[in-house]
Amino acid sequence: MREDRPFARALRPVLRGMVYSSLRRLRGVYLRGELPGGPLVLAANHHSFFDGYLAYALLQAHRCPGRLMIARENLEAFPLLRLLGALGTHELRPALRALRKGESLALFPEGALRPQGGLGPLERGAAYFAARAGVPLVPLALRVYVRGWEHPEAYLLLGPPVEPATAALEAGLSRALSELDALHARTHPRETLPGFRTLLRGARGVDERMARLSRLFRP
Repeated sequence: MREDRPFARALRPVLRGMVYSSLRRLRGVYLRGELPGGPLVLAANHHSFFDGYLAYALLQAHRCPGRLMIARENLEAFPLLRLLGALGTHELRPALRALRKGESLALFPEGALRPQGGLGPLERGAAYFAARAGVPLVPLALRVYVRGWEHPEAYLLLGPPVEPATAALEAGLSRALSELDALHARTHPRETLPGFRTLLRGARGVDERMARLSRLFRP
C-alpha cells in the first residue's frame, strides 16, 4: 500500500490510536534524557512486547520524524505498519535515504526479542547506519517492570551518543541498562524512579479507582 494514497492517509491516525491504546494499558511511560536535535540512529534493547511502540512514542513525543526498523517476517505479517513509518531490516537503502532526508531511525540491534536481562549479541546495522549517514548513535535502555501497582510501568533511559561502532554501542547500552536496573532495585515499588518524567500517563488500578470512590463516602 502506497503511503500517500487517500485511504492510507485516513488509516494512519487509526493505527496511531491503536498503538497509544496499547501503551495506555501500562500504568505509565517514563523517560530520562533528551534526544539530540536532527536525524539520529536510536538503538534499543528488545526485551518486551511494547518496545517498538515505546520507540515510536519517544520519536513522536520529540516531534522527530523517524522510521522504525523491524524484522522482515514481522513486516510481512503486519504490512500496515508501513503507514507508521516501519521499514524492514533488509531495506538498507531506504533506511539510508531516510536518514539523509533528515529522518531518524530506530532499531533493535539484538535482532530479536530476548529474555529480560543483559544484552544479547548485537548486529552491526545500527553502527553501520550511523557511520554511513554521519549522524549520532544513541543508546536507549528499555524496561517494562511490574512493581507496586496493578499495571506495569515502562522506563526509557537515553544514554549519551556513542561512537558509530558496535563495541561502543554495546558498552553504552549495557551501561544504560545497568543504571536503570540499579535504580529499579533501590527505589520503593510505588515511587517513580528518580530523575524520570512522565511521557505518557496510562491505566490506573482497581485500588486507585476504589480509593477515589471511597472519598465520596467519607464524613
